[in-house]
Amino acid sequence: MRPNRNHPSAWLAVVLALAASIAFSAAVPASVERLHSTVSWLADPARQGRRAGTTGAADAANYIAAQFRESGYEVQFQEFGGNRRNVIARLGSASNVIVAGAHYDGQGLGYPSASDNAAGVAVLLEIARDLQSAKLPVTLLLIAFDDEEQGLNGSRYFADHPTVPLDSIESAIVFDALGRRFLDLKEWTTIVLGTEYSAELASIVRKQGGKDLFNIGTDLIGPRSDFAPFASRRIPFLLFSDGTYIDYHGKGDTADRIDYVHLADEAGIIGSVIRDIASLKMKPVYRTEPIYPMDETMRMLKLMASVRAEKKDLSLAYRLVFDDLKTRIPMDSSRESIRMATNALLVVATPAHARFFLDVELEPYYEMLKKQAIVTALREESARSGS
Repeated sequence: MRPNRNHPSAWLAVVLALAASIAFSAAVPASVERLHSTVSWLADPARQGRRAGTTGAADAANYIAAQFRESGYEVQFQEFGGNRRNVIARLGSASNVIVAGAHYDGQGLGYPSASDNAAGVAVLLEIARDLQSAKLPVTLLLIAFDDEEQGLNGSRYFADHPTVPLDSIESAIVFDALGRRFLDLKEWTTIVLGTEYSAELASIVRKQGGKDLFNIGTDLIGPRSDFAPFASRRIPFLLFSDGTYIDYHGKGDTADRIDYVHLADEAGIIGSVIRDIASLKMKPVYRTEPIYPMDETMRMLKLMASVRAEKKDLSLAYRLVFDDLKTRIPMDSSRESIRMATNALLVVATPAHARFFLDVELEPYYEMLKKQAIVTALREESARSGS
């Protein structure tokens, strides 16, 4: 509506609205605006879902390279066939190296892939800006991996054809699927994998504190992201992830669903972790045998309780599973019950992937335990889940 130029109160309203707008813009940290801009660009339909090998993914690689160069990094493309490439940014010339990485490829046409993993790339670029002037006593190697979704192909290629000696890499910090709440719950849960394999990295993560950080054993998730090629070479690693959500790998993973203020906080935490690793007097050591986080069981039980309390429409199968595991986990000296709890949480978080976890993980487990009522409920749930 156009204001009446002859009415003073109309002009006052316009002035006040303009002032409020300016104040709001000033209140939003620049990092939040940059994160929003990066995710929006990468998740835009013009990128065609950034599936590896497509023009959209190649455009994304060029965009990421330009952002790295603008922050003062040396940049190279690591081509590995099929119009696929890693984008590698380097800062420093020290012999000891810290790698930080996030994959930039997505699910393809019609899938914005905003949280998974445009948000991770945005964090990578924000960390690049933050650490450029830090004068850390290490070489930073920041890598945007291509073709993660089809089998971790970009990170595997880098590990097979490293641009620095592998034994010079002190640690690899990877982030994947950030900016949205695990299971769409009210509270945040930022999952951290890898602390069980390094006392030094575990200590640094504990220093960050915060009720959001949930350290769990890598065995509960498996080699599902770009940390895996580093872990297989016994390089200390961490994975940061907010986990899956209702439209994970779906068309609803759009830029407008990201919480950019929280994403900025996570970028700050990850940047602080990298600074602390760089300041260690001795490089982190990869443990032969994992030592799992002491609070892992307690935090898992708390997460399950939150699901039971918030998900009022939880089906009978999942209610039975959670109720059984609530009593089983504290008494189980093996890792099987807590691993099944992880599978159950992933099923509830992302129903589109339910069939696999139901048929391959949960049902055989309860058949082995001869819990027929639960087995029957799981089979019925699987039948309703479709293909």
